[in-house]
Amino acid sequence: MRKTLIPAFLSAALGACGATGGGDADQQARIASAAMATGNPSAALAASAHAAAASPRDGAAQLRHAEMLAAGARWDEAVQAYARAVQADGASRAARLGLGRARLRGGDAAGAEAAFREAIAALPRDPGAQSGLGVALDHQGRHAEAQAAYRAALELDAAHAGARTNLALSLTLSGQGAEAVRTLEGVARAPQATPRQRHNLALAYAASGDAPRAAEMMAPELGDNSREAAAAWRLALAGP
Repeated sequence: MRKTLIPAFLSAALGACGATGGGDADQQARIASAAMATGNPSAALAASAHAAAASPRDGAAQLRHAEMLAAGARWDEAVQAYARAVQADGASRAARLGLGRARLRGGDAAGAEAAFREAIAALPRDPGAQSGLGVALDHQGRHAEAQAAYRAALELDAAHAGARTNLALSLTLSGQGAEAVRTLEGVARAPQATPRQRHNLALAYAASGDAPRAAEMMAPELGDNSREAAAAWRLALAGP
């Protein structure tokens, strides 16, 4: 049962014709922005595709198109578009991290790992690249390696909330609930904590055998069902 639930927990931590001039690409970019502003994503996507095709070496145009594809969950196409954005501008953080995320969302954890490793090589001081690598490794069940990546991200930026939250979840999934609690408790109990941080702390409490605190953390979202949910998580995380 635990193996079945791991992907769910992790999911809970996108053909050119002839090219024309750069002015046309700028115009299409403006059209895409206007279409998005007026609630017409189909027209915006068509315009961004035209702009990207018109200027294949324009990293910004490729990135805009990739992000619109990702917004529509068109992951296979988004991967190709982000790859073109990286080819056009290898120093683009958004393009490199976007490529890894699109591969991960599309179900290609190994491809995401490769993309994030390439991002780390290009952007060695970027904690987001390390955290992304950790997620890709966790999706492959390689929790110890994932935790090393999250810790590398926190060494670069101790306040990186995503890396800390992901580290706690990875520790929980690898049977280290008590350490997960220590990692996340201060952040997840702060007034500004996100629902995801509270949810991951609740999982950590459940994994460490503290069902009452797990239920307490989830009570704002689940109400009277929080105790039942905490007990179910505890059983699931205990393994077969």
